[in-house]
Amino acid sequence: MSAPTGNDDHYRARRWAAARRKMRSTIAWTVIGLIFFVPLCAYAASPNGTAWAIGGGVLAVVLVLGFAVLFAWRAAGRNATSELVRDWAAARGAGYWGRDMPAQPSPDPTEALFDLQQLADSGVPEATPLLRMGNRRYVTDVVALSIDGVAARIANHCYEEDTYGSKGERHTTYTYDLIALLEYPLRVTPMRVVRRSAVGRLRRGAGDAMRGIGAMRVEDLENDLFRERYAVEVADDADPVDVFAVFDPSVQERLADGRAIPDIDLIEAEGPWLLLAWSGELDGDELERLDVMTEAVRWGIATLGSSRAAGR
Repeated sequence: MSAPTGNDDHYRARRWAAARRKMRSTIAWTVIGLIFFVPLCAYAASPNGTAWAIGGGVLAVVLVLGFAVLFAWRAAGRNATSELVRDWAAARGAGYWGRDMPAQPSPDPTEALFDLQQLADSGVPEATPLLRMGNRRYVTDVVALSIDGVAARIANHCYEEDTYGSKGERHTTYTYDLIALLEYPLRVTPMRVVRRSAVGRLRRGAGDAMRGIGAMRVEDLENDLFRERYAVEVADDADPVDVFAVFDPSVQERLADGRAIPDIDLIEAEGPWLLLAWSGELDGDELERLDVMTEAVRWGIATLGSSRAAGR
């Protein structure tokens, strides 16, 4: 999904401003380090002649400054994203907890924002399988807001997985998702809805089993296009009547053609917890993903909640 030009320009302006601030301190410390490092390089290369000494010193300066600028640019992007997400949350009366952000004044305890800010500041529980993936996991840029009267959190989520080579060397992979998590009575739980890949395999971030839940089965639903694009997994002892009541022909059709939740890759339900995940980290030039996720949460409340049947 392409970002609006105005939003993209806003993000670029914020990122350049943050980069300039970080460049000054980064380059200053880099130059100080080079003052001590370059003479050592020159001394080490001096037996090979002056040209080697000068060339080694110049190469060291270019490499170190290049890495310093790259790290500063990446850090500026993260900082600009956090600022824009915080502004998005403030414009909607939502709570926000970020990274590398100055402390904000605490809201008045009498304000409605207080509870949302407390929710944003609290830790995200390992409530569903995706939130338990990896050796290490964390969230950033957490937005807590009320959607149709239900408190929900939207955040960048990352989990790290370590693998080891034949010589014991460690390799770490990072998997990023934009997630939404809420606590709400659900009609079918545990449950998982996974967007299939182009070759029909389950999305790699979802894993192959609901950890700690027990055996799961894939529910065959009648819409062919839906079955091609999604897999619905429920507990072995789940009531098929409840499953088909939730995923009725209308819901299947709207999911299959992308009208309901066009960009959500994973839905997980466990106990009272509902999680929606969209692959990829949120950047500041794609804040429309927050609006899409908000609508996906609204869809989840209306469609997957236990009060759905009573409201019909």
